[in-house]
Amino acid sequence: MRRLLVFLALTGLAVAGAVWLADRPGEVTIRWQGWRVDTTVPVLLAFLAVLLVALSALGRLIRALFGAPGRWFQSRSIGRQRKGYAALADGLAAAASGDALRTARLAAKADKLLNDPAVTGLLTAQAAQLSGDDDQMRQRFEAMTGRKETAFLGHKGLAELALKQGDRAGARDSAAKAFDLQPGAEGLAALLLDLQTEAGAWAEAEQTLRVARRRDALPAAQLARRRALILLGRAEESLAAGNEAQALDWALEARDSDPLFVPAISLAARLYAKRGKGRKAASLLKSAFKATPHPLLTAAWRELGAGEGALDRVKRMQELVQANPAAPDGHVALAEAALAAQLWGQARTHLHTALEQRPTRAVFDLLARVERDERKDEIAATAWIVKAGTDSVPEPSWTCGGCGHHSPDFAVSCPACGAVGRLEWT
Repeated sequence: MRRLLVFLALTGLAVAGAVWLADRPGEVTIRWQGWRVDTTVPVLLAFLAVLLVALSALGRLIRALFGAPGRWFQSRSIGRQRKGYAALADGLAAAASGDALRTARLAAKADKLLNDPAVTGLLTAQAAQLSGDDDQMRQRFEAMTGRKETAFLGHKGLAELALKQGDRAGARDSAAKAFDLQPGAEGLAALLLDLQTEAGAWAEAEQTLRVARRRDALPAAQLARRRALILLGRAEESLAAGNEAQALDWALEARDSDPLFVPAISLAARLYAKRGKGRKAASLLKSAFKATPHPLLTAAWRELGAGEGALDRVKRMQELVQANPAAPDGHVALAEAALAAQLWGQARTHLHTALEQRPTRAVFDLLARVERDERKDEIAATAWIVKAGTDSVPEPSWTCGGCGHHSPDFAVSCPACGAVGRLEWT
């Protein structure tokens, strides 16, 4: 409607102008090079209008003639791009289906048509991966890092390739660059934290952890456990350097991050004891034993009474057992103390309690020892040993959730496969 009104208004103005000129024709005389032309104003204006139209048409014709080669090359380039992107799409589909030959052929075709390694790099890298060509993969991933749109995929691909080749340092560097570009990418934060923790790059790992927390890259429980692992690593490093005060601070922070993280609690208690703060160590161990009983805690509790007599040690272990009577580890530790003090009846009582709670080989072996030490009854001792072979359950140990390796001691990384934070007490 608006366009119609504008058109009518312009038409009206043009008609009014034409009528006005017709009523006032005027005269125009042109003299040039001995020529003379006499005409009216409307005729002169009409001639000028025709001349302008002719010049415009001539200009378009000239541009069309001279621009034809450029348009032809542009059309050819567009056609190549269209074919190149079609080959790229088909190649990605072939890579997803695992067709190595078709992927390689389409990757070469897309590379030739598009002539942009940063664009075709992913497909070419996938083709190289299917064929096992690591050098070609590296070249393509490196080319992808030079383009903003594909830099993340390039760095991530370089990290995965470095891991495949066993280059942990190179993988850590590439993963860090990829993480800077896309912190929220699935699995990237966990991979980078594993590599940094494994290398003992504690400050870098803590920075990665802070970014991962802001971007919700990991669940809250994983964030807490990973921070505890990092802080425990810093504590052990400080302790190795002789800085016990700093080690204690790190161990306590690890406990605060994950209140059930037994290795950090045990270390903090031992450091408290070394600094003459036995009450704080005892309080820390007792509260932890109530929540999560563990042999590390009973061992640290036993060390608090280093140098005391056998009966005093029994009293000390009784105090810990009272904190959590349902914990078999406490009863076993108390039975061992009672055996050392030759309190046979008390040792039997707590061993039978532990046997009901968790019949491990260690409990059967201690019962056999009671028979030998108290009654010199080798037959009864042998009977307990036989029962251990048939009735005992596996002794709990630090087990790697990645490879299943059993370790007697806790470590930040699995001694067998190197997986970070996968050792669990089972």
